[in-house]
Amino acid sequence: MKPIAPQNNMLEQKEYLREKFISFQRKIADQKHELARCQDEFRQREQSYYMNLFEILDAFENIDATLESKKDELDKTAKMLGRNVRSIHKKTKRLVKSAGIAAIEFPDNRAEMSLCKIVETRQDLTLDNETILSVVKNGYINIEDGTVLRKAEVVTVLN
Repeated sequence: MKPIAPQNNMLEQKEYLREKFISFQRKIADQKHELARCQDEFRQREQSYYMNLFEILDAFENIDATLESKKDELDKTAKMLGRNVRSIHKKTKRLVKSAGIAAIEFPDNRAEMSLCKIVETRQDLTLDNETILSVVKNGYINIEDGTVLRKAEVVTVLN
């Protein structure tokens, strides 16, 4: 009868280790799930943050365009205010650039559907279709992985 006792003890140890192993596997799976959830939540918050920052950049660009169009009518105080606004705009652009984000550029001046959203079309027989006439809102791209964070809103030619 004594030889049976060590064998039972070994079976108990194996069962105990198996249960521990299963427990560890469950904990690992739970932690992987929690990590994925946290990463997804972080990406959503980051996306929201960038969208709000892009709206601020849009507002600065609108102010800058308005100041530029009325620069001859502005008094000394208004011109100083305009310089201050431009300075804040530049600092905001640097902040975005330091995060690895850049405004989308169109070197060939052609609309690319993966990078832009056409908000208006105009006829111009001197230009080819899909030629960009103006950018209504800048688009932004993550430089590191090429992800488009916001498509540019453009006006293009459609003949």
